[in-house]
Amino acid sequence: MKKSLLLSILLILGILTNAQCAYKNQLETKNGVNVYYKVVHEKHFKKDSPAQLRLKFKNTNDYPVIIRFKIEYSTGYTTRYTSEGIEVCIPKKSVKAGKLHGLVFELKTNDIEIFSKEDAEWEFSMFEVTQTENCKSDNN
Repeated sequence: MKKSLLLSILLILGILTNAQCAYKNQLETKNGVNVYYKVVHEKHFKKDSPAQLRLKFKNTNDYPVIIRFKIEYSTGYTTRYTSEGIEVCIPKKSVKAGKLHGLVFELKTNDIEIFSKEDAEWEFSMFEVTQTENCKSDNN
């Protein structure tokens, strides 16, 4: 019984870890911050759940940074959606990614292939990286 429980816990942790690590798409590095993204369903095993754009930021600098950004995406050439301004602090040589750090943006579709179509795209409408002394707990 204990072995089955331990195996189940390890399996669940493996699935969750893999889901956080599978950021296959990389954008251009900006001021020492590598930017990765993926588009996935909100609920991994529920294919009709909403699609989400999840981001991963890797700070390669020798100092902490504050990143301020907005996301904008469009579909059908005319429909545009814009996020609120987001701020996240990343310690030196660290990574912040996905749901755990609030780097998730729900899309108005359940199609995770949305950005492979000609009439849909996303971009940062604002992306600023600022050096800081340290990351306070209230800055994420």
